[in-house]
Amino acid sequence: MKKKEKLARRLVRERSGGICEVCGAARATNFQHRKNRSQAGGWSAANGLDVCGSGTTGCHGYIHANPAESYERGWSVHSWDDPAEVPVQTALGWVLLDADGGRTAVAPCAT
Repeated sequence: MKKKEKLARRLVRERSGGICEVCGAARATNFQHRKNRSQAGGWSAANGLDVCGSGTTGCHGYIHANPAESYERGWSVHSWDDPAEVPVQTALGWVLLDADGGRTAVAPCAT
């Protein structure tokens, strides 16, 4: 595992406390890239969510199976977007994520 990946995973896990950031009910087991790595979505805490399930199960699977909703809720972001500037709906409400593993509450977005 490379240094940037290791740091991003650690910051996101610390932010989540090991609980899925989407549902808030299950143990987080996977790093969900909000901007796909194939779209220059790198390893950063702002670009990651700690989620339950795999790419086909739990919240991680739900995100991949429901792209329109995932973009509306900020769980996924478009290739031209900066994840640090796109609010995301988490179990704690709407937040902006930062590269240091923090989150800032923001007003709810219309979905």
